[in-house]
Amino acid sequence: MDSASEKSQDLQADGSEEVLANLLIWIDKLGSVQYNMDWKEGEEGILALSQIFYEVCVNGYGDVILSKMKEQCVLNNTELEFESFLKLVNQSGNEAPYEETKSKPVVSPDKSAYTI
Repeated sequence: MDSASEKSQDLQADGSEEVLANLLIWIDKLGSVQYNMDWKEGEEGILALSQIFYEVCVNGYGDVILSKMKEQCVLNNTELEFESFLKLVNQSGNEAPYEETKSKPVVSPDKSAYTI
């Protein structure tokens, strides 16, 4: 797998917008959550990286991703896979079905936002 820096350079080489910051999260073969991040040097890159974290941790960007994912599954007639995915997500967190947890904070006040 390419590093986040290489993916950033690839996006720029393809003629798309310049990537100011990126965060890549994946699971390795041992099942451990891994991440890599990269940002443009200076204030512009730091601001972009902070925006990523704000959107994901505070502003509910996970909901946006799930909504787009569901739309794509409907288009691809893979709604059962999406339902299975949500069931696994909910089992991982030992919580009620996702639709019932939308009003809860993304990060519980009593848990660190930096642990998985």
